[in-house]
Amino acid sequence: MTERGDRPPPQVGHTTGPPGGAPGGPGRVTRQAVAEPWWRRLWSRQALVRAVRAAVLVPAVFAFCLLVLRLPQVATFAAFGGFASLVLASFGGTRRDRAVAHLMLTAAGAALIVIGTLVSSSVVAATVATALVAFTSYFAAVIGPNDASGAAAAMLPYMLAASAAAPAHVIGPRVSGWVLATVVGGIAVVLTAPRSAGRELRQATATLASGLADLLEAGGRRAALPELRAAVSGATHQMMALFVSAPYRPSGLVIADQAMAGAVSQLEWCKGLVADGIERCGDLRDAPPTQRAPLEASARVLRQAAAVLRGEAVDPDLVALEQARVDSVAQLTRPGRGEADDMELVVAFYGQTTATCVHSFATDVLIATRGADPLTAGSSLRRWYGLARPDRPPLARLVTLAGVAGIVLRNANLRSVWFVNALRGALALSVAVMIVQLSDVRSGFWVLLGALSVLRTSAASTGTMAVKAILGTAAGVAVGAALLPALGRSPEAHWAALVVAVFVVAYAPGVLPDVAGQAAFTVVILVLYNILAPTGWTLGLIRLQDVVIGCSVSLVAGLLVWPRGAGDLVRDDVAELFRDGGVRLSEAVSWSLGLRPIPPAPAQRAAGAGFRLEDALRGYLAEPGSKRMNRQDLWRLVIAGVRLRLTADALDDLTPRDASPDPNCDALVRHADALAAFYASLADQLGRPTGPMPPPLTPPAPDRSEVSGALPGGTAPQRLRRRWVGEHLRHLELHLADLVVPAQALAVQRRRPWWR
Repeated sequence: MTERGDRPPPQVGHTTGPPGGAPGGPGRVTRQAVAEPWWRRLWSRQALVRAVRAAVLVPAVFAFCLLVLRLPQVATFAAFGGFASLVLASFGGTRRDRAVAHLMLTAAGAALIVIGTLVSSSVVAATVATALVAFTSYFAAVIGPNDASGAAAAMLPYMLAASAAAPAHVIGPRVSGWVLATVVGGIAVVLTAPRSAGRELRQATATLASGLADLLEAGGRRAALPELRAAVSGATHQMMALFVSAPYRPSGLVIADQAMAGAVSQLEWCKGLVADGIERCGDLRDAPPTQRAPLEASARVLRQAAAVLRGEAVDPDLVALEQARVDSVAQLTRPGRGEADDMELVVAFYGQTTATCVHSFATDVLIATRGADPLTAGSSLRRWYGLARPDRPPLARLVTLAGVAGIVLRNANLRSVWFVNALRGALALSVAVMIVQLSDVRSGFWVLLGALSVLRTSAASTGTMAVKAILGTAAGVAVGAALLPALGRSPEAHWAALVVAVFVVAYAPGVLPDVAGQAAFTVVILVLYNILAPTGWTLGLIRLQDVVIGCSVSLVAGLLVWPRGAGDLVRDDVAELFRDGGVRLSEAVSWSLGLRPIPPAPAQRAAGAGFRLEDALRGYLAEPGSKRMNRQDLWRLVIAGVRLRLTADALDDLTPRDASPDPNCDALVRHADALAAFYASLADQLGRPTGPMPPPLTPPAPDRSEVSGALPGGTAPQRLRRRWVGEHLRHLELHLADLVVPAQALAVQRRRPWWR
């Protein structure tokens, strides 16, 4: 019962974030973290609020149904309804978002109680229904964190209803208890919930945006001090650690929430552009004012967007930012002007590229804070999902059925972590139901709960959780064996013990060890059922036996469906991102140089690969146990894939072009093809092994004079276009050597057996 998606976000200095970078960033344990008292690591205000809420309401609702209404069936489902809404479910967003999510949980749980009760008398019906319900529930996680959390919570009453045959007339009392508890719990959560992890992410993003603004301004004076670079590096790691700290992205299909994910990606790319630009541009005070203006405007908009994320009433000056970019292009393409020198062109490239990136970032920030109009939201939606570029009518709503259908269809394959998770969950729970129905297991619900609580994304991590669940249950039985005789026949003592045990269960997720949470939940069950009908501590032995059966079922399902877990999907999705990004890069270069009559197709495949990679990465990082892939290597590859995709998009959008093909661009085209081939080779290394281990790759090293775009010949617009394309390719070249060792390391790991 300790599975949760709301673990507290990691802080700078902990080991849960991307590694590397500045000292003290997430990826190494700092001296301060090591010296922190052990009791400080067990403190969480959010967990305390959750625990107090559950400790008050779960026993209160249970007592009302049992002692006032005198309906044990209602009381049982009310108790588990309280756990579902107050402990299992973790809904984010505004109060309105949380209220809607809790109402949907109430409705979904009620419907599943009806289904579970009706199929409970037939082995075949119960097995088939469980497979369908489990697959739908797990796959719903693709829609967003609230849907994922609610689906897991709604499975609880279904399992309780389907675990033992029952007549149809009990449906009413069961649904009544569930509805009463989830409505009360939902109201309490909406009124008392602390700020969500999304708020923390916005604050971290604002910190990074402000740091980049400082770095841009200092870099323009060649005063980019190491302290500023370290601060930006640490802020980047903090933002990304928060972004991937939970198995579900802190945003859903609602455009206002989805925009936050877009803002994080844009800001990560912006950080790379700013760092490279400072290294290559030199002292901007010597650059023409028109070419400096986009960088200066970008710094101002970054600071304004950071203020918006902090809740200040600021309007980012996107008009001035876009005007600075347009003026820069006009200055380069002005009729009759001479050739731009290298300094001017490099400054113009980084200025315009950074301005475009910052414009997208600020737009996403406005949407995330609900400050953008529907037309802007529609434009950003097309950018996020790689939709066609022609204008469409403004979106009337922030969530559309077409958007949901698109996400579902994109993930309906074995390359999606959610799809494979759903298959494995459906197999495990349907087999568990069949075992319960065909055997003489006395408490079948605990078999199902044991199977549900330990399911993870790999056989190894499922086995780890199974061991913890069994040890925790055994510890709970031991505590119950000592506690129940001490409580005697005193009802007051039993109710007091229930309150304490519920408090520990609700406080445990993300704070206390998993074993402690399992032990506390076992004590809760022992006390709760002794209040319903005194049976003594031997009930715990039955629960231990059933948990062992359920854990074994989940472990076998993990071995059959997905023994390696999300790690292989991460590698597959990084490979797909490199392969598709390389193809798109070649197409964008040909289009920019006039060799391709039509623009590249919308980046739907690349966008889909990016989303699947993000989801697989979350699943991998959420797995318990040690990580085989070095996180620093992993993050270098992931960021390189994002950089490739966004650079190809920038080539498509920003390059000055005309319809005439350039007869002097063969070297650039060959260089783009060589880069695409290098990325394809990286993808082959990371993908499924098909032979012996390939040797380390060597990045392409062309003659700089040929691929800089500075060769003579052609018209002035064609020469400018060549140099512009050359700068985009140069931006990618700067980071190729950093990818060879990480790709080789991940390829070696993939060739090892899954259990090693």
